[in-house]
Parts: sequence; C-alpha cells; structure tokens
Amino acid sequence: MFVSYTSSYLIFVIVVSVLLSIAFARMKLSSLRIILPIIAVVLLAPLFLGYLYLTYFTAIPEVVVPDLTGKTLEVALDELAEYKLKGKRAGSVFDMKFPEGRIVSQSPEIGKMVKVGRTISLITSSGKQKIFVPNLLGRPAIQAEAVLVAKGLRLGKIAREIVPEIGSGTILTQSPLPGEEVDISSFVHITVTVSPEPEVKEEN
Repeated sequence: MFVSYTSSYLIFVIVVSVLLSIAFARMKLSSLRIILPIIAVVLLAPLFLGYLYLTYFTAIPEVVVPDLTGKTLEVALDELAEYKLKGKRAGSVFDMKFPEGRIVSQSPEIGKMVKVGRTISLITSSGKQKIFVPNLLGRPAIQAEAVLVAKGLRLGKIAREIVPEIGSGTILTQSPLPGEEVDISSFVHITVTVSPEPEVKEEN
C-alpha cells in the first residue's frame, strides 16, 4: 500500500513539475509570487492526505461480511452487531424462495472484507407477488374465469341478481374492485345478472 501510494505521488509530482515549468516560462515575475504558494499547497496536499490515510484509515480493523441470506431483519442486525457492523433495510423485492421479511440480498456481498463500523444494505422479501385486479364489470360471465386465470387470480363466489334492464349473464359487481392490488392467486367474487322468470298463467 505504502509503495503504491509513494509511486503514485512521485508520478504526480513529476507531471505537475513539467506543467509548471512550461507555465513559468510564460509568466511574469509578479505573477509567480502569487502562484508559488498555490503550487506548494497543490504539491503538499496529496502528501498530507496520504499520511492521514496511511495512519488513520488503514489502522481501522477489517472483518468479513457474514452471510445473512434467509434470515429475518432482526436476526441479521443482531449478527452484524456481533461483527461490529451496522445494517439498514434498503428496500424489498418479490422473491418466491423466501418468506416475507427474510433477507434476499445484501451489499457489500458475502465474504467481502470491510472496515469495522461499515453499514450493510439489506434487501428483504416482500412475500407474495402483488398484482392488480382486472376490470370484469360489464363483461359476459363466461369470460370471467379465463381473464382471472390469465392474471394469476381465481374466480370466487358467483352471486346472481335480477336486473331486467341488463342482459342476462353480465358481470354487475366484483370484489376486490378493478385496479386494487392483491396477492397472486387471490379470489375475485362477482355478481352476475339474470333475467326474471317468466310468469306462468294458470288456465281456467
């Protein structure tokens, strides 16, 4: 680390020196008196920062990031604390392999060496996949099941209601309503219109 930094710093000094030599040849003496202090800062700043890095940051111990996959957020945070690391929930995604709330992925990844005190971002499973309920209102009842199956849903209870103004076999209501977000494989219940029964006249 030290050798690499020293080599980089020497290359930096050489490049800056060449550029300054060209600049000096075109500047007046009065301008040089103002620029020389700036040059000193430019050359010494990397050296100072490098010293701080080598003496402070490299002195912080490192630990291996543990495997938190499949664990609950609470358990993951406790385990990170044992490694003197921090954790935060960075979001959730659908993953059919893990129940809701379990850790799906993490960053930095498993096995990476990090400084003590580093924060590990955790992605949890959102549980079942969410989908939007399609609009069945006004459709023929015979189409309901096919439409729902195509969306990953199931046809639930079918109620019937007499509505003379609407043709028989038309979907009048649905529950959940169109556009609602539900778990995949949920049931959708519908009400279908039926025609009134014709009156039977008794013969004398």
